Amino acid sequence: MKKVLILPFHIEYKLNELDYLSEGILEELIYLFSTSEGLETSPRSTSLYLKNNPIPLNEIKERFNVEFLVEGNVKYRDDGYQISTRLFNTSNEELILNTQYDFQLDNWTQPLEKLVNDISLKIQGNPISINRSKDTSQAKELYLRGLYHWHRYSHDEMLLAIGFFRRSIKENELFALPYAAMADCYTIIGTMGFEPPIPAFNRAREFVNKALKLNNKRSESYVSGAFIDMFYNRDFPQAKANLNQAIRLSKDNLKAHHALAMYYIHKGDYPKAEKHTTITIKLDPLALPHYTMMIRIQIYQKKFQLALDYVDAALNIDEKSLALIELRGYINMFSGSIESAIEDFTNCKEKDNKNPMYLANLAYTYSKANFYVESREIELQLRLLDNRKDTGITDYALAIIKLGQGDLKAFFSHTNKAIDINLGLYPGELVGNPIYDEVREDTRFQSILMHCNLSDVSSKYKKSMKPSTVITILSQTSDTLSIDPQNLFYIEASDNYCTVYWLEGESLKNKMLRLTLKRMQKQLSVFEYITQCHKSFMINLDQELSITGNARGHFFESPHLPVRIPISRSKASAFKKQLAVVKE
Repeated sequence: MKKVLILPFHIEYKLNELDYLSEGILEELIYLFSTSEGLETSPRSTSLYLKNNPIPLNEIKERFNVEFLVEGNVKYRDDGYQISTRLFNTSNEELILNTQYDFQLDNWTQPLEKLVNDISLKIQGNPISINRSKDTSQAKELYLRGLYHWHRYSHDEMLLAIGFFRRSIKENELFALPYAAMADCYTIIGTMGFEPPIPAFNRAREFVNKALKLNNKRSESYVSGAFIDMFYNRDFPQAKANLNQAIRLSKDNLKAHHALAMYYIHKGDYPKAEKHTTITIKLDPLALPHYTMMIRIQIYQKKFQLALDYVDAALNIDEKSLALIELRGYINMFSGSIESAIEDFTNCKEKDNKNPMYLANLAYTYSKANFYVESREIELQLRLLDNRKDTGITDYALAIIKLGQGDLKAFFSHTNKAIDINLGLYPGELVGNPIYDEVREDTRFQSILMHCNLSDVSSKYKKSMKPSTVITILSQTSDTLSIDPQNLFYIEASDNYCTVYWLEGESLKNKMLRLTLKRMQKQLSVFEYITQCHKSFMINLDQELSITGNARGHFFESPHLPVRIPISRSKASAFKKQLAVVKE
């Protein structure tokens, strides 16, 4: 396997409004090279690091273990644009390919396919076969422009990314990737509290369902689904099933390993979280999110010196990163260096005085140093921020401040509000962050963990979760219902109508559709675990069920079902045997 490093293409100074092209070309070239069995590329973060930290070619070979380097630029021409590309052999610094291709801005990915073929021919003597079956050039270009903004993770950038992904979908409704990317945008919005989480996560679920229906062979869709399972539904078995499927489809999927680390953090299994984060750092050694994840894992295990070592390593990549300075503040605080912690949190606050968490961390640390007046001054600044109060992030920040001030009643009040609003990032912190050690034994804290499905207490019944899938139930009108059949509980029929009951997050939802039970049964016949148990009912056997009754009548019962589901007298004996087999 030969390794290629792609440097971000230089965009002519006259084309400042086309900055997105540099990263767009990088993303597309990495994708195109990934279709080859004989070539691999260095990660995106390595390329972006070298853009800001140029080093000689021989040093690039030594540090990043690459055999070939691609660089280029984009220039304006009277009748369009031109992309120039150079390919170097890093062993002897020989220029082995120098090409130019003309293109139009509305079709800028077109020359990249030919470029990659030329590079592949030069390196390994054969072209790369690229499958574009459900992708149009314009849709892909808009998708890549969306990724350019998505990688910046702020609220404004998420909204810009959503705009481009929408345009990509409008260009080609059969292109699955922008649907999964839309889901990721809304998941980040809900997890970080940029907007009210529940509507954001519901939108995310809609787009994941569309992505899975269009192409259930892409690992990205399963990772997107797993994020929603973890941060919204708190359905950790389903999250694990989806992440395992993503890894089956692409064993080096960075997002899947990153999400698995998050999964194990929620479960309190830090060695496994560390294992998957180690993989992400190995695959993408200059990406800060992987380092911040590893630092958090070490903090949660109270390995503060090791956490600090990772902070120092990451600061060599980006010495101005506020996320790293914030984490260093936590390390200093937990290590007893309160003075240094105050300096770090003050630094964060001065650089971004609109961030509720930077204010909260500083106020908490002031309280731990008995500077209660300063703590309350920071609390007042937080309360005066022009932030929406329905996203959960302000309550999360106030909970930290009240914990530091020793006001546990207010701490639990704000924590419950943030959890009820469904702020995605909070529960994982509750599980591991040492800041909560002083309240871990409090029954109110344990109740919060149970509410988030994070308590050690769990049902004895272990449902076997499968990767997410989506079915669209068609009615005799234009009305439809798209759900994961695993989440279906039961269906009740009345005349020419069926009411479907299914689980969404922690809520039992229902919808009435105009169709007969016979038509419903035909649509669901591929799912053996969903069966008709009575002339008016169908039920999902793959859930926590028991059968009760006597010769006069038998019923399915479950702690999760609002009613008892009747069983036809002739089927009771068979269902008892079948249910026993399902539970085994």
